[in-house]
Amino acid sequence: MEISAKKKMQFLDLYNMVLADGIVYPEEMTVLYRIGLEKYGFTEQEIDEWVKSAGLSANIPELPEEKIAILYEMAQIAWADGELSDAEKNMMRRYALRYGIKDESIDELVDYLLDKAKNNAKEEDIIQELNSNN
Repeated sequence: MEISAKKKMQFLDLYNMVLADGIVYPEEMTVLYRIGLEKYGFTEQEIDEWVKSAGLSANIPELPEEKIAILYEMAQIAWADGELSDAEKNMMRRYALRYGIKDESIDELVDYLLDKAKNNAKEEDIIQELNSNN
């Protein structure tokens, strides 16, 4: 099965979140692998290979739902070790800005997603809630 370049780049963005605070905690890698296996449909071997080669992506999701999904996955990884660092929060802000989210909305969105991730909210519920507010 061929992996789309887009999906692989999105996944590598998530790996960058693991690296954000300079310490790779096993819990963060567990969440990263879970997302890769369950949501993206990658194999453990594919993830191992990409983590070892660790390229950076230049992917910008097109749909608003994709942008929120990736930012939420980053929030899940940020909380995986039970602590949230400024570096992790700042990385989420940088990605939100890169994804074209309005400057004045970034802090509120990032805080919202981090709160939802801390409480293990379902991604679909978050996307639905955000869509209903627009």
